[in-house]
Amino acid sequence: MQILTKDPMPWRTNQEPRSRRLCAASMKSLSLLLVAGTMMLSACGGSSSGGSTQSATLAGNWQFTLANPDPTYPVGQQYGLEGGFLLEKNGSVTGQAVYSVSNVQNGQTVVCNAGSATITGTIGGTTVNLIAGAGTQTFTLMGTLSSDGSTVTSTSGFTTNGGTPVGGSPCGAATTAGLSWSAVLVPPLTGSITGSFHSGGLPAPPLVGQDFPVTGTFTQGENIDASNATVTGTLNFIDPTTGLNDYPCLSNPRIFVNGEISGNTVVLELIGPDGSNLGQIGIPASQAVANGPQPVTFDSTTSGYVLHSAGQGYTVNTKACPLTAIPGDIGYVCLAFNGTSACQEPVTLSPASLTFSPQLLGSSTTQTITLTNNSADPSKLAVSSTNVYGGLFEGKSDFTGLPSFVVDTSNCASPPVPGASCSINVTFDPQEGCPWLPFPAPPSISGAAPEWCPFPQEATVTVSGTSLDPQTSFTVTATGLGVSAIQPSVSELDFSAEDAASNEQSPPQTLTFTNTGANSVQILPPSTGCAGQPGLPRPPTSAVSGLQVVSNGSGALGNIMPLNSNPNEATVSYFCDIDPGTKLANFQFVPGTDACSGTTLNPGASCSLQVKFVPQPNYAQSNGLDYFLELNTVGEIDSGRFPVELRANALSPLRMSPAAGLDFGIQPVRQLSNPLTITLSNDGTVANPTTVTFVGKIQVSGSSFAELDDCPATLAPGSSCTLTVTFKPSAVGFTAGKLQINYSPEPFDLPQFIYLRGTGQ
Repeated sequence: MQILTKDPMPWRTNQEPRSRRLCAASMKSLSLLLVAGTMMLSACGGSSSGGSTQSATLAGNWQFTLANPDPTYPVGQQYGLEGGFLLEKNGSVTGQAVYSVSNVQNGQTVVCNAGSATITGTIGGTTVNLIAGAGTQTFTLMGTLSSDGSTVTSTSGFTTNGGTPVGGSPCGAATTAGLSWSAVLVPPLTGSITGSFHSGGLPAPPLVGQDFPVTGTFTQGENIDASNATVTGTLNFIDPTTGLNDYPCLSNPRIFVNGEISGNTVVLELIGPDGSNLGQIGIPASQAVANGPQPVTFDSTTSGYVLHSAGQGYTVNTKACPLTAIPGDIGYVCLAFNGTSACQEPVTLSPASLTFSPQLLGSSTTQTITLTNNSADPSKLAVSSTNVYGGLFEGKSDFTGLPSFVVDTSNCASPPVPGASCSINVTFDPQEGCPWLPFPAPPSISGAAPEWCPFPQEATVTVSGTSLDPQTSFTVTATGLGVSAIQPSVSELDFSAEDAASNEQSPPQTLTFTNTGANSVQILPPSTGCAGQPGLPRPPTSAVSGLQVVSNGSGALGNIMPLNSNPNEATVSYFCDIDPGTKLANFQFVPGTDACSGTTLNPGASCSLQVKFVPQPNYAQSNGLDYFLELNTVGEIDSGRFPVELRANALSPLRMSPAAGLDFGIQPVRQLSNPLTITLSNDGTVANPTTVTFVGKIQVSGSSFAELDDCPATLAPGSSCTLTVTFKPSAVGFTAGKLQINYSPEPFDLPQFIYLRGTGQ
């Protein structure tokens, strides 16, 4: 969610040049002033010189509250003047304040007059008279200043002349009656802070309910007769218990803030160490929307001053949040100032998240979460857990019907009393390494192609029932990777187009499987059980081949029953790659090369086979072919995974050698790989050979890949050219890309592709 505009403080007006808003503290250096002890009231918005409270003066930051003379104004929202700064000299008062007035237009409440009001007036003894010019309205306020200079209460009240009609409706209401008003002096937003960000769940579900500790310091700038003062400082997302950065949306736990305060309303821009915009805390009251970001206010509580939000008060616009296609996070903020405990949540869970190291299927490890009751009524607390699996694994394995996470909450069956704790044990016992449906690129769709596997699985532990904000749940997310014992040498084999009408077939490609586990694993022997059948029964209880080429099918799919025979946990079946006419597959094992089917692989042992692409006449190749090599085993939980994807290009005269894919393997981050080459040729043996004309340059997707070639503008039948590709990973982890070759004449108006893969380390 993006709520920042080009000017991150949209409530400023052109009447306030930036030079007037700068404080004595330099905003360029974001230098910090840590003021120890209790916050003092100050005429300039910083610390006072003598430590005494200001008395009988209007100088400072004031939060105004005006009675609403217009019944169409939204109930519960501020009317007229909101907050701003005043200066006083010899009984004369000047200053500015933010204001906002709404009315109803076409049944909708809209802000019709807002900005910065210029204030003039006088103070004599304790008698206050102010006039605020607020755009199309003038507010006249009369009141009395308290003896300690902290509040102003109305005497004769205030009047307003109403406003210019907008959209056929008056903006504000004119009145001659004295309406009540008041103002409260707001102390400087300067000092040390401690508190938390409580995630409201964008993206959901990975962050929803998680509570992340925050510390830092803020410094407020001078009162310069503007409607606001600057606020600068730092925030640190370090868990004081673990000493680690638990907040997954920020790669660097220390960020800067740069913003403004007007009255008790605060808007802070979040800035990364590199100067990037990471989001903001708070918005102007006039921009609040239901179920969306809300103003963040600086208020007095029984435990001290607190910067907090009643609704979702912060937005983090990063790309680092895990397991989601939606960047960023929103949530609730509570930051207590100068040693107060006002922002301590009633419940804490430590650590904030659990990460399990990759482990082989069939092995298990346990970690512990500590639930501490700080102040909550235990009768209102409830502990629960859910297997989430990142939304890709449907909760349970399709081969065992069991979850990969087991959460033991028995020790917290009776939630602890305030001041006490209990422990929750989370055991990761992975049942599979990949989702059961393979698809191109997670996490935007429900599945993962083999190169993305093993894919993270998730479970959540939630304590619900009480909170400082509307988010009444506290959540810890557990994440782990299940690793299959049998690992292929490559995750994908890519084939260029071949012509079925000319009985063409590709050169063979070699594939190796290795047992990386601690126990022997048997690959099932070959059989004819798949030939001609519409779907595959659950292996290994039926006579199916040890290695088969399958797809996840289309239309109505059959079911695979798990070991517990529960039909509610059944998953889809897989369809054989069988041409209905020839009874042959499009992807075939080269005879005499399959040393894997029927083999028992001891720990560390390997076997190999070769696969070639032999397109069959009854399969439409207008969009290319995308199948998977299914590995059926005995002795491993997730037998039947799709360990290798088999992909072929759409029908074309263009051929790629040695294949239509390049795998760069593991490459150090920010280091250039050795170049890999592919020969691109125009097949002159097809029935109707034709010259190919390239349309534009070869397009490269994937910022970590670069391509050069010596291809001419046209390529005659039998001619070829060379493509050279390099890989320079920008980050740790798997990276996918591709080359797109556009040409003419192009059958089916589809380009040719060369698929690129590599892993940064």
